[in-house]
Amino acid sequence: MSSLPRSVKTLIVGATLLGLGCVAIRVPEILRWNAQDLLAVALIAALTITAERCSIPLRRGSETVNFALTDGVWAGALLLVAPGILTVAVLLGVGLGQAINRWKPYKIAFNVSQFLIGITIAEIAFGVLDIWGDGPTDPARWLAGLAAMFLMFVVNATAISLVISRMEGTRFLDVFRISLAVNVLHWLGNMALGILGAISWAIQPAGLILMLAPVSLAYVTYRRWVASILERDQMRDLYEAGRTLAGPIASTEDFGDFLGLMEKLLPADRVELVVVEEGMVAVHASGGVRHLTIDDTDADPLEAIVTVRSGLAPQISLVGDGSEVRGVLAVYRSQVLTANERLLLDGLAGQVAARLRNHRVYGKTLERARLAEIVTHTSDGVFTVDQYGRIATWNPAMTALLGYEEDEAIGHRCDDLLGLERIAALTDGDAGDGESGDAIVRTRDGDSKAIRLRTSAIQDDEDAPPARIVVVRDAGEERKAEQIKRDFVSMVSHELRSPLTPLRGFLVSLVEGTVDDDPLKRQEYYQIMLRQAQRLERTVNDMLDASLIEAGGLVVDLQPVPLDHVLGRIVREFREQHPNRPVLLKEIDPAIVFADPFRVEQVVLNLLSNADKYTPERLPIDVRATLGEGSVTISVRDQGPGIPAEHRHLIFDRFYRVKDGPSRPGTGLGLYIARTLVEAMSGRIWVDSEVDEGATFSFTLQTVDADRAPAVKLDEVPDTAESLLIRMP
Repeated sequence: MSSLPRSVKTLIVGATLLGLGCVAIRVPEILRWNAQDLLAVALIAALTITAERCSIPLRRGSETVNFALTDGVWAGALLLVAPGILTVAVLLGVGLGQAINRWKPYKIAFNVSQFLIGITIAEIAFGVLDIWGDGPTDPARWLAGLAAMFLMFVVNATAISLVISRMEGTRFLDVFRISLAVNVLHWLGNMALGILGAISWAIQPAGLILMLAPVSLAYVTYRRWVASILERDQMRDLYEAGRTLAGPIASTEDFGDFLGLMEKLLPADRVELVVVEEGMVAVHASGGVRHLTIDDTDADPLEAIVTVRSGLAPQISLVGDGSEVRGVLAVYRSQVLTANERLLLDGLAGQVAARLRNHRVYGKTLERARLAEIVTHTSDGVFTVDQYGRIATWNPAMTALLGYEEDEAIGHRCDDLLGLERIAALTDGDAGDGESGDAIVRTRDGDSKAIRLRTSAIQDDEDAPPARIVVVRDAGEERKAEQIKRDFVSMVSHELRSPLTPLRGFLVSLVEGTVDDDPLKRQEYYQIMLRQAQRLERTVNDMLDASLIEAGGLVVDLQPVPLDHVLGRIVREFREQHPNRPVLLKEIDPAIVFADPFRVEQVVLNLLSNADKYTPERLPIDVRATLGEGSVTISVRDQGPGIPAEHRHLIFDRFYRVKDGPSRPGTGLGLYIARTLVEAMSGRIWVDSEVDEGATFSFTLQTVDADRAPAVKLDEVPDTAESLLIRMP
């Protein structure tokens, strides 16, 4: 009973208490009984026990409805004996009858209690309605008995439906309607037999012997009736079970619905499907599936998993044929399977084996389809060769790499098509997996191309002829990427070491006292160290910004910004850090732009630093801001050697540096970061340059709607901070 839902437990306890109350109210009457009353109790109880022993079960979900002639016995007794006699006879007859049938105690308690409640209500109703009747032969008394027993029928049907609905988790009305027609017809037949028995007893007790014929016929009719219902349900469940196994194959198999139908078909307390595959055991049941690991390889996993449950030994059928047993179907029930049920179990086990086999084939097919999709869209060239060195498959990346179309490559030997003699080793069964190296192949145009390839054997469970897969990459591109990586490491090392070397030198000199210690010299040393520290900080910040950009973590805070104020402050700070570099604000149109002031400062400083590297010492750098239609163009012009045409479209790429650049090459990140920041603020950036004529880097920012201010021309930038700030109109 511990496994029952709480609502069912509450229902059983409540019914038991009410049943005890129904017996308690009959105690005063019981105390006045005589021998004849006790004999009547014994006779009715014996008939009840006989009826219970001959009950016909009809399984409904996890519960069983039993059809018997007991209420027919009680209908006749209701017309003949006192209420207390019938109550005690019901208690003894149902309790002993179901105990002899070895029903579970909580089921006996519930059934006895709900019958006691029903018969007590019937007795009370009969006492109220039986005011015109005159003995069992009076039709008025028959009608009163029918009405009273109908109330008992309602109590009985309601109680059984409540238990089943709570156990199955379904609606009460759905369960009540399922067997309502069957119950009503069964009840009417029992009522007719019961009233006939009461009439026979009243007229001539010996005539009860003649009742054996209609009772026997009724019993046989009930059995055939229930058998036809079961046959109909079994056909429906068998159809549903077959449809479940024949349904679409999912990525993960779930046999819960199928096993639930098998529990109805056989019928059984529980049906389990145990599947063993690759060291794992899956135990499927109607309530779900659990997975176990086989630890003891010496023991048969099926014997270890299929065990006795609740005293019921399993009756099993192997899933699979003699050469491949995938698992077992285990049926748990107290009765031995009949010959027909055994045939049904074996047939369904065969269908389960086919289902598992189809699922395995489906999984392999799906895996191969996904692999083919990946190979088709990968950027690496991939092809396979058979044991004779012929090309079996050829992906689009191979066409892009070597020019051969798929139909031109498949079926040809690798050495004939590609001129790749080394490929012959790939078809050797002793060739190792993961073998890689460089080779020269022939393209469709007749040119030679350096490639890097890696080979592996293809594993196939179907014992197909040996084959190998070859993954190809452009060796030139890989070498270029490796060179870029080496150059970047070298460049970063140089850029980090360059400012650290003078910093360390000055600090050591100051600590050891090997330099002049007057205040003016110390101030000069401190300024030099500050500039080197700032250079180191810019390098680190550039690398951090580049990392943020690659990770998608770049953030810009767009807001209205007075551009001329920002440019004035940036130029002033740059001139303070580079006192030997003139920076001229040649033309500034006052405007308010929609941008991130910090990012604008970062872009302008990157362009100024780039111009400072390329412009000879003491020559000026020009800065302009020209207002256009809905935007402002900010330009930084240097007087360096200019940028050759072949480099102009590449200089904004990450890590790109012109090879013949200045002695301070930089990280190759400044212009890349500037381009990314400008584009994030909805602008664009470009360069205008001619060799030996310097370069002008320009970018745009969107303006905020405002009255256009007059241009301000500054031929020379004063030293004071105030004069660097352009007055807003």
